[in-house]
Formats: sequence, C-alpha cells, structure tokens
Amino acid sequence: IIKHTKKPLNIFILTADLQKYNQNYQPITQDDVVFLNKILKQENINSNATLITLDENFENWIMNSANKLSSYTPFAFLRLFADKVDIPDKIICLDTDIMLNGDISELFNTDISNYDMGVVLDRYGKIFIKPNYFNSGVLLMNMPKIKQNHLLENVRNLCSKKKMFFPDQDALNKLCNNKLYLPRKFNEQGNPKKDTIIQHFSKRIVWFPFHTINIKPWDIQNVHKKYKIHNYDDIYEDRKSVV
Repeated sequence: IIKHTKKPLNIFILTADLQKYNQNYQPITQDDVVFLNKILKQENINSNATLITLDENFENWIMNSANKLSSYTPFAFLRLFADKVDIPDKIICLDTDIMLNGDISELFNTDISNYDMGVVLDRYGKIFIKPNYFNSGVLLMNMPKIKQNHLLENVRNLCSKKKMFFPDQDALNKLCNNKLYLPRKFNEQGNPKKDTIIQHFSKRIVWFPFHTINIKPWDIQNVHKKYKIHNYDDIYEDRKSVV
C-alpha cells in the first residue's frame, strides 16, 4: 500500500485469540503492530496501525455458529464485527491475500454516502451463482449506513443459523441490498491488468485439465512460476531487508 499511497494511512487490524480451539489460530500481537508501524512511518510519519483484539463475544459467537467448521479460517468472520469496534465511518476492508498496483485512495474516495458498501463482482460467482454475486475480499464500507440498516448484525445472525459454502460472503450477498458495484480494477481476481489497483489472490479455476489452484502472494516461487506475475518483485526484494 505504501508504495503507491503517500498520504497518511489509518490502518486497523482485527484479530482474536482462538488458540485453545486450534494451536494454529494465533492472534496478531502488539509486537507485530509495532513492526508494521515502523514500516508505515518510514513513508509517512502520520500513518498509524492499530490492533483491535475482539473479546470473548466473538469467541462465543464463532464457536456456536453453524459455520465454525468450514474450509475458511474463523478469522474471516472478524469483518462481520466491524460495527462493534471503534473505527472511522468509512473504511476499506481487505483480505490479507491482496497486493496493490496503484493508489488505494482512488477506492477510498469513491462516494458511497447513499450505500452500505461498495463491492466488486466475484470472478466465478457471477457465472456459477448469480450475475450480481460479489466478492467479499475488498469492501468499501459506510459504517453509519451499515449500523442504521443492521446489516452486519443480520449477517452474523444468518451465519450463526445456516451452514453456507462461502459463509460470510454468501450471507453478505443475500442480505446486502444497498450496495454500489465498483469496477473490477478494485478487486482483480485474475492477473493484474494495466488499470488494476488491487489484486486479490483468490482461488482460481484451471479449465484444462479441470482443477483449482490457490496461490497466495507470499508464495513467491509459485507467483512467479505458475502465474508469471512479476509486478511485485521490488516489494519482495524490500521484504528481504526488513523481515
């Protein structure tokens, strides 16, 4: 993000401690955020990262949810509690498997004053599920509207009761009627195009022979070998000097 956006960034990192259920469900720590703040402030001293650890209410909710066991980490549900924490009125909610190809402020400056959210169509969902099915990996969220319409509360309730294949994403698609569809460049789920701002490394389908692949941006070798993507090589090189 800071490669392309030089304005002050106010970043909120949602986490929870679920290690007593699975030792791999480790929370992001304050030490991690100190490290991130060091990097942020090298570009702009006014940028800041804040850690928000959800309390036992999230733990109780996820453990009693119909979707507590799925192919997705329970941390994917953290975004559904954005109305319960102290964050600004307008936020961009990002999955961790994204990379930036342009200035994210272009997305942030999109007017959604009359909408709950700005969303981008899902690459495969729009074909196999329904034409207006959107992807939840990048969401531009209008928190006052969301709270007024009880959107996240209703989504949490649905996820608690009904088992779904793409739990939070399916629930958001079912219940979010007040949304603005945004250009694909803000959530490109294939290889980056010339105008791509955000690339989302979501699961892909290979048609011949038919199979799926799920390469994440931190799997540098396969980003190069299988996707032939070299847009982030300078970032990968920078990474070596800070980790």
